[in-house]
Amino acid sequence: MKARIGPRTAVMVLASTILATAGCGAGAGERVEASGTVEVTEADLGFQAPGRVEEVRVREGDPVRRGDTLAVLERTELEATLTAARAQETVVRARLQEMEAGSRPQELAQARAAVRAAAEAEAQARRETERARRLHDGGALSRQALEQAETRLEAAVAATTQARETLALVEEGPRRETLAAQRALVEQAAAAVARTAAVLDQTVIVAPRDGLVTVRHREPGEIVSPGAPVLTLMDPDDRWVRIYVREDRLGRVRLGSAAEIRIDSWPDRVFAGEVVFVGSEAEFTPRNVQTTEERTQLVYPVKVRILDDAELRVKPGLPADVVLEEEPEASTGGTPGGATATLLRSPSPFPFPFPSSSSFRAPDATGAADA
Repeated sequence: MKARIGPRTAVMVLASTILATAGCGAGAGERVEASGTVEVTEADLGFQAPGRVEEVRVREGDPVRRGDTLAVLERTELEATLTAARAQETVVRARLQEMEAGSRPQELAQARAAVRAAAEAEAQARRETERARRLHDGGALSRQALEQAETRLEAAVAATTQARETLALVEEGPRRETLAAQRALVEQAAAAVARTAAVLDQTVIVAPRDGLVTVRHREPGEIVSPGAPVLTLMDPDDRWVRIYVREDRLGRVRLGSAAEIRIDSWPDRVFAGEVVFVGSEAEFTPRNVQTTEERTQLVYPVKVRILDDAELRVKPGLPADVVLEEEPEASTGGTPGGATATLLRSPSPFPFPFPSSSSFRAPDATGAADA
């Protein structure tokens, strides 16, 4: 006798199939797989000043520390210019100090002595003039002799006035405007020294960070222009793989998510990674990205930093495969994995609510099921 399955049993089996399918779908798609290229932060280092390369102290592959001198230009002319500028600054600064100090005691004494001598000469000329007037009035001296005596008196008075003005200038010292002009000359000379020293500093390339020299563009004896690359410095601690994630899966990628990185050169090695950047603007899939999806869809760039490669096995430019552990989206209820199932009302006269996975059993050998 063949077992028969009633309408209720058939619907329950269908429901369990839907639940199993939904459960399997929940585990699928939890990982993002993509391919990209290893990139690294690099800096092209050059001189800010033109000149002839005198020395390049590193070669390709050499590790450097921050502050190390990597290359130098010829500096003979600039060093001579700097020496002349410093000498000129010394001259104008000494002159300013002299002016600010005022007159020396000897200069003051000399000016006062000149005033006394001029005053005595004036007094002598005044006495001679008075005597000449008396003689002229008595008819013993000519008019011409009197005028000569008066002229000598006027000259003596003028000499006394000049001596007193000179003493006042010596006591007062330089004018404020003269001091201001001299201070400006000092600043100008100091600026010339600073400028020449700055140009001299531009003839040296100093490592801006710890890194690895990847390219040596110039050799000693070559003429370089300002900004021309001389060395390329790589930061080995800042390497990453740039991948692209479809927009419908971007919500599962979070900053800080763990990642696995594999390269063809080391097929048995898995390198740890971490998501450090998720693009905010969509773009079309770049042509150089190898992916199984359509290339015309919108994607977002994602940077995965390489964490555990102190041996520098993952080199810039290598293709790499990346697997991201996605952050699961919050479930809104319903079937597992966010899936939902909708049952249409059956024409059977046995309507019933959608059963859960534990509310029924499979039919027994006779085809009967629990009521």
